[in-house]
Amino acid sequence: MPSVGYRINAQAEIYSKTDGDFNMIEFVNVVKRFPNGTLAVNGVSFSVADGEMLFIHGNSDSGKTTLRKLMLLEESTTSGDIYFDDLPLSGIRERHIYKYRRKIGVVFREGRMFAKKTVKDNFAFALRALECPERDIAPRTDTLLRLVGLENALKKYPDMLTPLERQRAEIARAMATNPRLIIADEPTASLDPESALAIMELLVRLNARGKSVVVFTKDDELARSFGKRMIKLSFGQIVEDIPAPRVERVADIRLPETPPIVRTEVLSMPEISGSEEAEI
Repeated sequence: MPSVGYRINAQAEIYSKTDGDFNMIEFVNVVKRFPNGTLAVNGVSFSVADGEMLFIHGNSDSGKTTLRKLMLLEESTTSGDIYFDDLPLSGIRERHIYKYRRKIGVVFREGRMFAKKTVKDNFAFALRALECPERDIAPRTDTLLRLVGLENALKKYPDMLTPLERQRAEIARAMATNPRLIIADEPTASLDPESALAIMELLVRLNARGKSVVVFTKDDELARSFGKRMIKLSFGQIVEDIPAPRVERVADIRLPETPPIVRTEVLSMPEISGSEEAEI
């Protein structure tokens, strides 16, 4: 079973567990070797606490893509264990994997919207796929787009959006199930520096409102600029685990001055379907 009382980082500093704090995800000596002999992940152990924001940094061949796929059960481990809420992912039956994935929102580097559908129709399509009741689709779409400051983009087609707006829409789509965890796969890779900063500020604000966020990135400088914990990968191993500065309250987090585009209403959005919250 994973450790629950304390989290120990690479520098052997111990952070006491606070009330309500626990490890949402924990990797325990995870190894992934592909059939061709490639050792993509080699003995990786780390945890992500509930409500934490973590940057996972690495260049090509560092193993971060495989790590993301392991988190999403797109790949299975060769050895070692991965836990979600202290439950081993290896115990999830294949037919129930979709239930686990609905607890996670994924922000992809490249947009996943259909080019010939408006933003509104793209969201309606995604929400129907998630079995959202028809009567809830329009108000839920409005809520999601207000969340990221795109309430005026309903009738636009994807190619009418700027790269920044497309990535904001991607974050809104990832929030469709009101997930507990957001995984962002190099969300700023195709953006200019100013737009990249805007996307990261949005993710930081979602984290400040209670969402756990894991960002996979090659951008060391951008990751460091937000003062969050960062794990550095190289050839499938963790070479450094840099802790975030200690803060006593969310109010102590210093963020750049930007418009408050994140609304607290998203935290009270209903689940897509109560029946889908059966045990995984």
